[in-house]
Amino acid sequence: MKKVIWIPIVCGLIFGTLSFLVSAVNFTIAISDDLILGPWEILNTISAALFGPIGLLITELGTDIGAYFYLIKDVYPAPQDLHFIMGDYVAHVVAMLATAFGYRLIYKRAKMPLLLGGWVLTLCIFYTLLWLIQVPLFNIAVPGLGATFMGYTRDAIPEFITTTVITSLILLALPQRLRRPQWVELEHAPERSGKIQNE
Repeated sequence: MKKVIWIPIVCGLIFGTLSFLVSAVNFTIAISDDLILGPWEILNTISAALFGPIGLLITELGTDIGAYFYLIKDVYPAPQDLHFIMGDYVAHVVAMLATAFGYRLIYKRAKMPLLLGGWVLTLCIFYTLLWLIQVPLFNIAVPGLGATFMGYTRDAIPEFITTTVITSLILLALPQRLRRPQWVELEHAPERSGKIQNE
């Protein structure tokens, strides 16, 4: 039980620090005037899937603190910049909670390659929830921003494709024992089924 608690905390801190450093060193690609592509969602979604609610909360703190200090601070006047980041944090946490529980559900019921198909579906749900929550919160945080669902969907397609491909490759490359959700003890985890049968 202790392992289920400390692994998400430690790994959440590692992923959150990496996410913060991404912003600090500006390791990003400008897709357009409105879209900056970085590895944040790769770190966020993997953290949510493998390290659950605790891991994702810590990772997202690193992401949004990094974004606040290095990407948003000069874009919107105070306190709109803080409101923007708060809206982003809320939207990501809700969407990542769905990712965490979705991946746990799929992992208990599917093996490779069906697991990857379920993961792609989970990411579709993640981005849908993210956009549905972000757009109204951003418009509230920054009056006159004019964020639209169509605009965010169009601009984020490159990010969705990149995140899906890279996270799928990561899950495929991970050993089976590390691919399982590290935040819960799964009674019928695929990697344990062989041991149970052998015993």
